[in-house]
Amino acid sequence: MEKRLNHDSSFWSRPETQTALQEWIRSALLEDAASADLTAPVLSESATICGLESLPARGIITAKQSGVICGLEAVRLTLEAVDPNLVVVEMLADGTPVTAGDRVFVVESLAQPLLAGERTALNICSHLSGIATATSRLVKSAGDVAILDTRKTLPGIRRFQKYAVTVGGGQNHRHDLSEFPMFKENHRALLQSLLPNLAKDPLEEVRWIKDSLARHGYSGPVSIEVEDEASLRACLQENIEMILVDNVEPEELSQWLEKARVDQLPVHRSQLEASGGIDAETLKAHAASGVGRISVGGITHSANVLDLSMSVEPSRKNHASKNFGEDGD
Repeated sequence: MEKRLNHDSSFWSRPETQTALQEWIRSALLEDAASADLTAPVLSESATICGLESLPARGIITAKQSGVICGLEAVRLTLEAVDPNLVVVEMLADGTPVTAGDRVFVVESLAQPLLAGERTALNICSHLSGIATATSRLVKSAGDVAILDTRKTLPGIRRFQKYAVTVGGGQNHRHDLSEFPMFKENHRALLQSLLPNLAKDPLEEVRWIKDSLARHGYSGPVSIEVEDEASLRACLQENIEMILVDNVEPEELSQWLEKARVDQLPVHRSQLEASGGIDAETLKAHAASGVGRISVGGITHSANVLDLSMSVEPSRKNHASKNFGEDGD
């Protein structure tokens, strides 16, 4: 098995993570009407006929394809929400590579709560594992170029999607608008419409942005999106910390950077970021263009889920759980 990927292991224990996760789980179980499962009475009646007060069961989650696991802590808490007395027997750590057939999670519980929480638990873990898997594949192809996510995330679960990116070996771009200023195409177009002289002189525009930020008390890093050579050169000349080169062919960008070096402009890979429809097929060309970072929105907004399944099997182990449907569900 491949080596487990490194990431921030404190993520799940943070109070803000716990609060957000509990809300995600609560709303998902409510959406699925987990406490009103119409199959539960049939199982309960069948157990009674067999002389059983409850139906102890073991839940086993198995990977059906290769990938990187992320989010089993969410599985545990989801199943705990429907059975507070479950016992986790086996749980892989986030970042663990798996292949088809690998067991990733085993729990002792009761049949009814396992079946009620199964889909919610798998939906969350499959989604996060899919992001980690997609990120991991790009990271391997990018060599020493960093892979970053974007703010193209699902509302309400950004922190979890961005965590999954780090589990896959990627890095997080800014988490929200307050982290640092980023002047993209729309910002620049609005500025140029208000101050037409800026449209004629990219260097003057970059200087105006820096001066305006300073007038408002900001002194941190700045990101500016560029789509043409003149804007790139202006950002290099003004030592903009993050230059987002958007929708530029890698061969053309390489030529721009070579000309900038010839003209003795300061060019640092760490400040250069490529973006714009980059995927697995085009990644290597962009990684070789001279940038140090590549941002890929698709790893959060379009990643395929990692196919996981749960089997629920009768168990002879004693289980002290409340019957599903009582207070505490």
